[in-house]
Amino acid sequence: MFSFPPIPPLEGMHPIIVHFPLGLLMVAWIPMLLCLIDKKRRSAWIQTALTMLVLGTAFTFAAVFTGEATEDIVEHSSEAIEHAIHEHEELAESARNFFIAITILFALIPIARAKLTKPKKKPAMIILSILVAISYSLGALTLANTGHQGGLLVHNLGIHAPLSAP
Repeated sequence: MFSFPPIPPLEGMHPIIVHFPLGLLMVAWIPMLLCLIDKKRRSAWIQTALTMLVLGTAFTFAAVFTGEATEDIVEHSSEAIEHAIHEHEELAESARNFFIAITILFALIPIARAKLTKPKKKPAMIILSILVAISYSLGALTLANTGHQGGLLVHNLGIHAPLSAP
């Protein structure tokens, strides 16, 4: 018979939550690129990319929050574990901050498209696009490193979030 698994406690939600920002933010570049290529549907691609960025960035807050809850209950039995957890936390906060900035920058694109006059629009779009591309690259690299560091915690150091209440 089919049954749903129990909902983990807050500190056990981290492994579930972290996959949302990873998935959304690591592929948000696809509609960003398509909005540069497909002029006919540019507005739709911009909205799609912006939606992915907003949702992914919102989930970074949830991931950091649940990660801090998990950190409070896992065993810090060695200097290596303590250092790895701290490094993972710092990377996660940096990734979150990068994607806050990226989301704000990208949100300026439809505003600039609507408000700027034709002579000012093209240079503004070029500048915004370059800023988004550079910051997105740094953000995605930081996010990938955060995920890698989390994987090391789980697979190399054996740190696991509790899946059920104690």
